[in-house]
Amino acid sequence: MATHTREFGAGNRENHDASAFYARFSSPEVSDAAVVERCAVPDTIFCGDARDMSVVADNSIALVVTSPPYFAGKEYEAVLGEGGVPASYVEYLEMLRDVFSECRRVLEPGGRMAVNVANLGRKPYRSLSSDVIRILQDDLGLLLRAEIIWQKAKGASGSIAVGSYMSASNPVLRDISERVIVACKGRFDRAIPRKVREKEGLPFENTTTKEEFLAATLD
Repeated sequence: MATHTREFGAGNRENHDASAFYARFSSPEVSDAAVVERCAVPDTIFCGDARDMSVVADNSIALVVTSPPYFAGKEYEAVLGEGGVPASYVEYLEMLRDVFSECRRVLEPGGRMAVNVANLGRKPYRSLSSDVIRILQDDLGLLLRAEIIWQKAKGASGSIAVGSYMSASNPVLRDISERVIVACKGRFDRAIPRKVREKEGLPFENTTTKEEFLAATLD
């Protein structure tokens, strides 16, 4: 039984027709590129600068997962402008763009990139996730797939989650979540069917069991 976009509420999702919803927006530019290169360095750890991954071929990686430093004054980035630490937030975003651009290069058509970031501050609140989305979508032309809210443990730090203690003088909520921005390169599906991948010596096997899949995806 097929389903479609409803005027109110949410229905089942089997063979769902969401064309009425997507018709409200401009269509994204989708590529039919289908060239996938074989990765020459599988199962290898490199120590280096992610802005230069020349050892990895173009269009050879199916999934990039990255959690960049948050520009929040951690020990490894305490001194601005020294030791490779950006001197300003603008320079930090430029660094992220360079890294993500290199990640885009190595992704195969339809390959996914997942970027874990935390939003910053409260005076003012800086939405790092929105800046990452702008870089991925507007600067690099990736197709957005999801923004996952990663809720951290309640009261993990032991501090209260409001600006002023038992007072309305400075009401503000402390963000105890992080974001995982998911985007893909060029097309929504992965290039090259499984049978062709197997024949060409490319990764093709599904390694997740049915039970693992359901546990991770049921909403």
